[in-house]
Amino acid sequence: MDNLCYNIHSPEDTMSEVIYSLQKAKIKLIVIIDNKKLVGTITDGDIRRALLKSLNLENKCLDFMNTSPHFALKDDHVQIDKLLSTHKNIPIVDDKGYLVDIISSEYGFAEKRLKNQVVIMAGGKGERLHPLTLSTPKPLLPLDNKPIIHKIIERLVMCGLNNINISVFYKAEMLKDYFKNEKTLDINVSFLEEKKPLGTAGCLYLMKNTHNNEPVIVINGDILTEINYSNLLTYHKKSSNKITICASFYETEIPFGTLEVENNIIKKISEKPIKKFLINAGIYVLDPDVINTVKNDEYLNMPDLINHYIANDQAGIFPLHEEWIDIGSHDDYEKANQ
Repeated sequence: MDNLCYNIHSPEDTMSEVIYSLQKAKIKLIVIIDNKKLVGTITDGDIRRALLKSLNLENKCLDFMNTSPHFALKDDHVQIDKLLSTHKNIPIVDDKGYLVDIISSEYGFAEKRLKNQVVIMAGGKGERLHPLTLSTPKPLLPLDNKPIIHKIIERLVMCGLNNINISVFYKAEMLKDYFKNEKTLDINVSFLEEKKPLGTAGCLYLMKNTHNNEPVIVINGDILTEINYSNLLTYHKKSSNKITICASFYETEIPFGTLEVENNIIKKISEKPIKKFLINAGIYVLDPDVINTVKNDEYLNMPDLINHYIANDQAGIFPLHEEWIDIGSHDDYEKANQ
C-alpha cells in the first residue's frame, strides 16, 4: 500500500498532520488505523465540521474522526458497488478488519446553478512573469491551449457558478475581447473596470448593487485549484464569519542545521528541517455587508480588508486539501503546464 502512504494515520496524529496528508494524497480519504485495524476515517468535511466546533489544528484524530465509517470486505463486490454509488471513497478491509486498500469512484458535481457572484481579480501587471506579460495579461497566458482564466472559470462552472465578474485594468481590452469571442463557456460575464489601480480589493465597490445578498467568492486570477466551490460556500454559511479564507499548507526546507538554545545551552540540533506554514491561498468568501463597506473608488488591498474582520473575530479559514497552485513566477508557470 505504498501509494496510500499519505492516507494512513493513527488516532494520536494531529489535525495539522491530517490536513497536510490530504493535500498530498491522491485519494481524499484518511483512514485511521490502530494495531493495523480500521478504527475510523476522516474527510475534509470532518475537518471543517471540527473547526466549526472550535477544535484546532493540534487536536488529535480521535477527537474528530468518524468512528463508524462505511467499509467493505475485499471480496464483497456487491457491497463495494453499493457503497460506491453513494460514496466517493471507501476503505476495503479483510475478515480481520485489517486495511487492504481504498477504492475511489469518479466524483460528479451537482448541476444546480448557484446565485452567488464570483469576482476574478485579473487587473494586475504580472511583472514577475516578464517578458511573457509584456504583451499578454497573465490571466490570458496559455495552459494546454486555454488561457489560465478559462481554466479557472471551467472549474467554477463545474460547481454551478456562472455569474462571473472580472476585475480588469492592465491590458483590459485584451481580456474583454477574449470573452467577447468566447462561446464555449456557459457564463454571464461582467467586467469591473478600474480607471486607476485600486489594489487587490478596491474594485469590490463596483459589486455593491449586483451581489444578490448572497456571499461573494473572490479569487485571484492566477490560481488553479480542484476545490469544490459549493462545499466552500456551504462551509462559509455554516460559520459565523464575515470572511472565509481558503488556507493551504506550504513547506520549505531550511538548507542548514538549526539550533534550539536555552540559556546559552544547545538543547537540540536539527539537520535541514522542513518547516510547514498555513498560507493564504488567494480564494475568499465575503458576506454581502463586507462588500458594502468598501469605499467607492478608493485604494484597498485584501489583507487590509481582512485584518479589520480578524480584529473582530469574524474571519475564519477553509482548509484547502485539493490541488492548488499560484502561478506567480516562471517556475510556477512551468509547473502548471506540466
